Amino acid sequence: MSENLEPAAVSVELLSVLAELVSTATDDELTGSELLAAAGTPFVVLGVGSLAQLRLLDAVEERFGVFLDLDGPAEFLNSLDGLAEHLVTEHGVTP
Repeated sequence: MSENLEPAAVSVELLSVLAELVSTATDDELTGSELLAAAGTPFVVLGVGSLAQLRLLDAVEERFGVFLDLDGPAEFLNSLDGLAEHLVTEHGVTP
């Protein structure tokens, strides 16, 4: 039986930091503002490719001192919102 959990309290500041990391990972093909406006949109729809996602993983791990395990389900890497919520709920990250 699954519990009904409230959505994680993700701050605008965390989303902004992540948006800049994604922007850098895509070689600035997407701006932080564009990413924030499309925070729930899947990265693949935004044109964020697999290489950029690997760069993003490295940047997030370095910035927040966490390990993002890709051996299991990696839905957290689908969107900016998903990544932020994962960092808050699974790793206790705050900006």
